[in-house]
Amino acid sequence: MRRSFWLAAAGGLSLSVGAAARPPADSAPTAPGAAAVQPAQAAPPWANKFFLPDIATNREQPAPLAITHNFGEVPHGTLCVQKFIITNIYDVPMQITDVRKSCTCLDYIPLTKTLQPNETAEFTVTMNAGKFVGLNTQTFYVTFGPKYVSTAVIRVQATSRTDVTLTPGAVAFGTVPQGSRSSQAVTVKYSGRTRDWKLTEVVPTQGPFEVRFAEVSRGGVLRGGAEYSVEVTLKPNAPPGAISEQVGIKTSDPTHPVVQIAVSGTIAAPIELAPNKVRFDGVPVGQSVTQRVLVRAAKPFKILGVDGAGDGVTVELPSTPAPLQVHFLTVKFDPKQAGVASPQLRIRTDLDGGSATLPIEAEAIAK
Repeated sequence: MRRSFWLAAAGGLSLSVGAAARPPADSAPTAPGAAAVQPAQAAPPWANKFFLPDIATNREQPAPLAITHNFGEVPHGTLCVQKFIITNIYDVPMQITDVRKSCTCLDYIPLTKTLQPNETAEFTVTMNAGKFVGLNTQTFYVTFGPKYVSTAVIRVQATSRTDVTLTPGAVAFGTVPQGSRSSQAVTVKYSGRTRDWKLTEVVPTQGPFEVRFAEVSRGGVLRGGAEYSVEVTLKPNAPPGAISEQVGIKTSDPTHPVVQIAVSGTIAAPIELAPNKVRFDGVPVGQSVTQRVLVRAAKPFKILGVDGAGDGVTVELPSTPAPLQVHFLTVKFDPKQAGVASPQLRIRTDLDGGSATLPIEAEAIAK
């Protein structure tokens, strides 16, 4: 599967609370891009602690030798997906500087965001069970830096069954305009010896989609086997943002009672902003700074106005009034006194439901 599809999957950062500390003193800086080398008898890398689920509330626990996850037995062809929450427990910014993997069956969503102290983010990895048969154990090496360097070890494993296959291995909607109804189907094929093997019902899901399945064919009296089509439909009321969910279909096999299917995509808002937040940090009083903001939609539109400016924040509208798919706004911060300003700009357009909010975080300091 293409890595570009997963790009929309990396989520926003959320704050966790607790005391922070410096990374261990023996984690000396290394050259940019260099991977940390672990001696044969070295202690577990301290970066492994970032992936522990309760590390925010229990920071004194030791780092494990490796972070592990077992996907279990899955149909051949399944794209297995696992989200890890990483937490920066130290009082210096940390960033993923390199990711290495031991198999072409592995992939991940790149995370370019720098984690500030106490911040968390999702790190999503995938394992393609269509590239192997039977039990397979592989490893990600995730290097954090750049000042203090440590390489976390993430070990994942899955058993790719040969009697059940999934084609394609996941539902990938890509980018879908908000309000659209989109459907995709996958084929579940059973080729084992149990003649009455069936898909029985859909496991209730929290995602914004509907799931249906239908039997396509079945083997005869002397030959087992069955084939089903599973259709996943994205609801028109799905909110904007990335989707990364699992849907489950129950089976009649008590040893493997559920077939899991990964569903991913991005619901595009009628209006997209890039960046979707503007920050002005440490601007001296009497000086001014500007930043351009791209405003984009699926069809040509006009910007009618911008509300909410103030506290030294002004907005320059596009120079051309003609309908375009892409416009640029110029946001200016010209503070007259020290302090913090947090206006919320509302961008009005001639599209149906076509307005967007642009948060501004601005800090002015005395000369």
